[in-house]
Parts: sequence; structure tokens; C-alpha cells
Amino acid sequence: MPGIGVISNRNARLNKLHPELKDQLAYVMGSDGEVSSTGSITDAYKAAELFRRIGIDIIAISGGDGTAHRTMEILVEVYGDAPMPPILLLPTGTQNMVPRSFGIEGTGLANLMLAGARYRHNIPMRCIKRNLLRVNGHLSFMFGFGVAARFMVDYYGSGEVNPVGASKLLAKLVASAAVGGEMCKRLLEPIEIELSVDDVIDREKVTVHTFFASFVERLPLHFVLFPRCGRDEGVFELVYSGTNPIKLAAHFPAILSGSAKPLAGITRKLARSVHVKLPSPESYTLDGELYDPVDHFDIESGPEIDFLVPALQFSAEDENLRYAQAGPWSMRFLL
Repeated sequence: MPGIGVISNRNARLNKLHPELKDQLAYVMGSDGEVSSTGSITDAYKAAELFRRIGIDIIAISGGDGTAHRTMEILVEVYGDAPMPPILLLPTGTQNMVPRSFGIEGTGLANLMLAGARYRHNIPMRCIKRNLLRVNGHLSFMFGFGVAARFMVDYYGSGEVNPVGASKLLAKLVASAAVGGEMCKRLLEPIEIELSVDDVIDREKVTVHTFFASFVERLPLHFVLFPRCGRDEGVFELVYSGTNPIKLAAHFPAILSGSAKPLAGITRKLARSVHVKLPSPESYTLDGELYDPVDHFDIESGPEIDFLVPALQFSAEDENLRYAQAGPWSMRFLL
């Protein structure tokens, strides 16, 4: 029967720390939903195929940003040309960069309870309409290489894969930058790239140590680096820099506040497609997941998805976002 289908990644940080969470999610859903606990790509495919077959009304994803990224790839493939239900991203990972960008605060369980209550009473909810990025055939919310990928290598190798560990590593990088230390030189080693934006034929040569493209506003640790992304359909925000990191540190207050004003030493562009050619292969990251080195990146807008935000109200700064409505679903709720 229709309802809310939950794909819960049991390998996600909070799900591993609290294995009882799956049962709590199932209890909250009761007869109005289906909870599928997944531990592999195969499990996620089976859950997606089941939800499409039974006509689920809302799909909730319980896990971190990496879970959301990989599950969205599977859902897009499984649903194909068929309409995809609204997606609710439950913040049960380490950073929860994507749901926080959409204004989803609190715990995953609390958000599912709110969505379930409104669904059960057939009360429509608002969705944020947002495209996915397509990077070398993969789908994601955010892409990065240079310091973004190098930082993730150190982060995953630190043995402290949590917000505290990420904050400590960032503090070490800032301290290293202040004295021109080895860590700063290694993570911010410059790369000369050939860059083409929106299919401009002539490629521009640019030296960068930091390169991002994103359809979500936030980086981990609450840095709002992409305040203009997703305002228009198919338009993401491109950010890159090769400037001295000491000068970039002066922009931290503006980035934390989500300012869209120009920042000296940082290039910010809105784009629909980007092509990057590298002098040698580089690792890259999609939503915090590391990928093997390649020597080029083809970045473009992917499919547009409705992301459910069960909050009752939206703040004033959300007025420029593109919205859709989920529900009402069926007269059966009134019986």
C-alpha cells in the first residue's frame, strides 16, 4: 500500500551507534510506512524497486550525506522516466550537510515523526525543488577537488570521523597556514587547470588549490559557501581559488553568515555546465565520499528532485527558493 518508505543505512554513523533506531523508525511509521534496513548497494536497489512497485508516496533516507548521494543515484536509475516521490533526507549521519542546507534541523526521528503525522492527517507539506549535479556520470549534491579531496583523505585517516575530528583538522590546517607549514603546503598545493564554463569553446587556464561545484548551500562545519545555488532550475554555483590561504581566512565570517557578496581571491560563478582538464589525475569528493583520481571532470545539471521539508514554517531567507507541494495524497485518509 502507499505510505512513507524509509531506506535506512545501518552503516551510517548514528544508525551504527544506535541500532535500535531502525525499530523506532518502524514504530513511528506503523501501518503507514515501510522501513528497509540496507547494508549494501544491492539492498538499496531492492528497497528502491519495492517502493516503486507498491507506489510509495514519500521516500525518506536515513543516513549521512554519502548515503543520500548513493541512494539518490539508485532512485534516479530505478524510477527512470516515472515520477519520483518527494524525498525526505533524515539527518542521521556525521555532518548532515545536505539536510541542513534544506533547513531540516533536529533529529532524523523527530523529522520523520512530523512528516508522518502530517501525512497521516493528509496535510500537504512543502518541498524544495533542487537539481542534482552530474559529475563524470555520477549524481551528487556537491563536488570538490584540490584541498576538498585532500582534506577528506586526512579526515578519514585521522581515526576521528565526526564533527569534532573535522573541526580539529580544520584548526590544524589554519594553524599550518599561519606559519606556512607542511600540512598547508601539501593540502593547498596549486594545480593549473583548463576550465570551460557553460560550453565556452576557449578553455581558460586557471591555477587553483580549491575547487567546488554545488547545488546545496553548505559545506560541512556550517560554512555557507554557495548561497546562490539552486535559485534557478539547473543552475549550480561554482567556487574556486588559488589565493594565499591566509587571505582566505579573513573571509570566514562572511562565509559563515552566508553572504553572497564578492570575496577577494575567490571566484564565484553560476553555471549550468563546467568542463575541467587536469595536468595529472586528482582524487575528488562527492558529498564527502572520495573517488579515485581522474584527469578531467565533466560537470552538469542533473535531474530535478522534490525534497520534502516537514517544518511547519520557513524563515524569511528562504523566500527565493523554488518550492513544490507534496499532498494531499488520497481521500482514503478521511475514511
